[in-house]
Amino acid sequence: MAVQQLGRAALHAPAHPMAKPGFGKQSAPDQEPRHGRDFVHLPRREAAIATYIDRLPDGADISIKTLASELDDFGQCALGTILRNLSKAGHLRRVRRDVRDAEGARWVQRTFITRTARPDAWWEEFLGDNVPQSGMVDPAPREEPVMPSAPSF
Repeated sequence: MAVQQLGRAALHAPAHPMAKPGFGKQSAPDQEPRHGRDFVHLPRREAAIATYIDRLPDGADISIKTLASELDDFGQCALGTILRNLSKAGHLRRVRRDVRDAEGARWVQRTFITRTARPDAWWEEFLGDNVPQSGMVDPAPREEPVMPSAPSF
């Protein structure tokens, strides 16, 4: 009886939120087919989050804030660390891009994920000019402000 109730509850669970059209999760091309050992080389929590994100449809909102609200076991700080670790392992890239459309100009973040771990060279070729070595990239590097030196006495 309890198994039947659990099965019904899982069928009626709320869907993961979707991002605005054109945003959210984007699957990288040329991945291996999905199987049970896709992320076994990762630590347990990274593998759990990678599996969760991998099973979401393209366009799902996978911002840190949304993931933290959907996954009660992880806070925003932990999820930020996990996503950085997935990026270092070659499974994820978050890229900021300047978009100009009817709403004006703004920065947007695109997140690409793949079950197949990729080296930095593959990501560079796939994403083009503005690709990070790992993690987040800012295509317009900011200059550090020059601080005046303290007077010497």
